Amino acid sequence: MKKTLMALGLILVAVIVYFLLSKGESKEPKSEETARVVSPGYVAAEGKVEAMPGLEVEVGSELDGKIADFFVEEGDDIRKGELIAGLENRDIQAKLKEAEAELTVAKARLKEVASGAREEEIQRATATLEGALADMEMAKKELERYEQLFRKGVIPKALFDEKERVLKVAMAKVKVAEEGKRLLEKGPKQETLELHQSSVKRAEASVEYYHRLLEKTFIKAPISGKVIRKYLQKGEMISKEMQTSLVALAETERVRINAEVDETDIGRIQIGDPAEVISSAYPGKVFKGVVQEIAEYVGTRGVKPNNPVKNLDMKVVKVKIELKEKTPLRLGMTVDVKIIPQEETDRSSHT
Repeated sequence: MKKTLMALGLILVAVIVYFLLSKGESKEPKSEETARVVSPGYVAAEGKVEAMPGLEVEVGSELDGKIADFFVEEGDDIRKGELIAGLENRDIQAKLKEAEAELTVAKARLKEVASGAREEEIQRATATLEGALADMEMAKKELERYEQLFRKGVIPKALFDEKERVLKVAMAKVKVAEEGKRLLEKGPKQETLELHQSSVKRAEASVEYYHRLLEKTFIKAPISGKVIRKYLQKGEMISKEMQTSLVALAETERVRINAEVDETDIGRIQIGDPAEVISSAYPGKVFKGVVQEIAEYVGTRGVKPNNPVKNLDMKVVKVKIELKEKTPLRLGMTVDVKIIPQEETDRSSHT
């Protein structure tokens, strides 16, 4: 009996000692090795495929108007400078033709003025002057004859005065004819030339304005890419005030991942960390990438995680992943991302 009690006592002491030792170990801080087991060697995130900066654009119109033609559909590939749509432009075309006609007239007038008088005009002016001189000589002779008759008292003074008036009129006509011929031979005044030159410049500016306006009715692709969204159809109106767009274009061969990292994990990663991207659309394929950009703010989750135990209400930080090579991933696809923190990797390799 004594032996039995002694054995039970020894067992009880051993149990107490084991319990005390186990409790002491549990109070010790976890080692780095234990921490690494608890925390995985990567940061998991969800993300979406998006175009690289500057390679997705909304294409609108600088003019308000009705869409007369649409040359693309969603999914079409298009090169920079190719037509996307055309607006109705009959009114602009009519105004352009009117401006071109006014320019033609203005140029013709300037040419006529700048070229000076034609030979026929100078000859006509010369003939007019010669006629005026002949009339003046005849009036002089007539006056001389009437002056002698007046001195002899044959004619009254009134008749003599009339002949004086006729001579003065003839002399004035000679002066006008001489001035007319002189102006024709001298050419146009500088002020007259400048006036017609200004008319030509105004007409040219008007033509250029309507040319540019007409060109704006033909909406062209600002980049090469794919039509990923089409907002309007032929016959619909587009307005600058409503800030409507015709289509959205994107360069689909160069994409990146917009990942959403839980705010509790953001301290583990930094720019330059490698990343792996997988998509259920391409099972078994892993696309390599690198952290390109980390947002300076937190926001709400936009991509629903595949893991049901994740807290949907947790704030996230946007992290941009640059892919290292061309992939078949398409814009808008949902993907899973693993970011491998380099510092943690370095620490584990040194222990």
